[in-house]
Amino acid sequence: MGNLFAKPYHEFNIDQKLSLQDSKLLEKKEARVDQVHMLGYSKTKDFILESSINLMFTSNSFNNIIKNAETVRKNLMSLNCFENISVHIDVSSGSNSTPNGYKVTFNVQELKLASSILHSIARDNEGFVKLGFKLNNMTGHANHFKIESSLGNNGTQKYDACISKHIPGSISSCTSGHIFKKKSYWNTVHGVFNEWGTLFDLLFLASYKGHFSQNLQYEGVIRDINMLSKNSPFKLREESGLSVKSSIKHITTIDTRDSKVLANEGAFFQMVMEVAGFGGDVKFLRNYFTSQFYSKISKDVVFQGSFGGGFLTDLGTFKKVNMMDRFFLGGPMTLRGFQSRGIGNLSDNVVAGVTSYWVSAVHIYVKPLFGMESNRINEAIRLHLFCNAGNISFFGKDTKSSFTKTFKDFRLSAGVGIVARVGNSIRFEFNLCSPIQYSPGDRIVDGFQFGVGANFI
Repeated sequence: MGNLFAKPYHEFNIDQKLSLQDSKLLEKKEARVDQVHMLGYSKTKDFILESSINLMFTSNSFNNIIKNAETVRKNLMSLNCFENISVHIDVSSGSNSTPNGYKVTFNVQELKLASSILHSIARDNEGFVKLGFKLNNMTGHANHFKIESSLGNNGTQKYDACISKHIPGSISSCTSGHIFKKKSYWNTVHGVFNEWGTLFDLLFLASYKGHFSQNLQYEGVIRDINMLSKNSPFKLREESGLSVKSSIKHITTIDTRDSKVLANEGAFFQMVMEVAGFGGDVKFLRNYFTSQFYSKISKDVVFQGSFGGGFLTDLGTFKKVNMMDRFFLGGPMTLRGFQSRGIGNLSDNVVAGVTSYWVSAVHIYVKPLFGMESNRINEAIRLHLFCNAGNISFFGKDTKSSFTKTFKDFRLSAGVGIVARVGNSIRFEFNLCSPIQYSPGDRIVDGFQFGVGANFI
C-alpha cells in the first residue's frame, strides 16, 4: 500500500481535462506506481482502504494510472465514510523510486460521526420528505446506522431503521439489514395498505463497461389491506385482510447511461426475480424487467427506446396471491395518457391486478436552446415527443395463448412535453397526452398530465 503518511506533491490532478491527443500519448507512456499516500483520515481502519488502493499497483501506463485513480476514488466514496476525495499524481522520489515511477496521493475528508437526514425524493408520482439521523463509520470499519421517516404528499408514511457495512475491493459489496413500517393509500380504490417487515440485502458492485451490480435480498413482511369505502368493488373488498410474505429476491442491474434522468447515450437494464413461499401464506414466482437505450441523433437531439414487462406465476397455496403482489399499468411515468393503475375496468378482475404486462416507449429529446453550447438550461431541461404502448393480461397455463392475448388490443398513446431534472435522481414531466387506442373502462388522460419520479419508461 506504500507510505500512507508521506507529504504529497500537487503536480497533476485527475480532475484536469485531457485532449484526445494527450490521452493517446499518455496511453503509450510506460509508467508504474511506486508509492500511494493516503492523507486526511484518522478513524477509518487501514485494512478497509488497502483492498481498494492495491488497484493502483497494477498500472502499466500513465493513462492507466489516471483511470485506476478515478476507480479507486469511486470505490472509496462508495464506503460512505468520506465527504470528499481529491487525487494528485507526481513523479516519485527517494531511494525506492524507479525511472518510470509515480506516487499517487489521495487527500480525504472524513464524514462527521453523526449527521442529520433532511431531503426530498420522488417516486411513483409522489413526492417525499425524509427526516432522520445517521451514525457514520461508527467503529472505523465502514459500518453505518440510520433511522429515517418519510412522508409523501399523497399520505404515504414509511419508517425505517437500517444498519449497513461496506466491504471495498475490485468487487465491492455492502450488507444491510432493515426494519420498516409502511402505510400507503391508493386513492383510486379508497384502499389503505399497511406493511411491517424486515429486509436483508447483499449488494455486489463491479465495473463492467460502466456499472454492473447484483443484489440478493430476503424480505419477510406482514401486509394488511383495508378498503375504506363500501363503494369499493367487491373484488377489492375480497382481497382485504392480513397476509404474510417471505421471499428471496435477486436483482441484476447494468447501467452505462451518462445520466440517470436525462441521458445522452448509454443503456440501462434491470431484471428482478422474486420467489415467495419460504414461510408465510403466499407462494409465487415473479419476474419483471426494464430496459432503456439512448443514442445521439445530433448534438442537440437524443433518441430513447424503452421496453419492460413481467409475469407472475401462482405456485399454489391455501391463501392466493393478492393485489399487493400483482402488476398494474398506467401512469405519467410509464404508460402516459392513462391514470396511475388506470388500465382495465374497475368492474372486472383487473382492478385487483394482473399476472402479466408489457410496456414500451419511444422518445425524441431536443435541447431547448437548439444549436447553442452546453449550458445549465440545456443540461436540466429537454423538450420531448413520445409514443407509448402497453397492455395487461392474466398469464395462464397456455403460454402461447397468453402471449397472443397480451399483445392483442394493446393501449397506445402519444404526446409532447417538457422533461426537467433536479440533481441526478428526480425527473419531472409536463406532458400533453393524446390516448390513441384504449379499451372501455380505462381511465384515460386526454390533455395535460404531470409526472414526478425516479423510475420511468
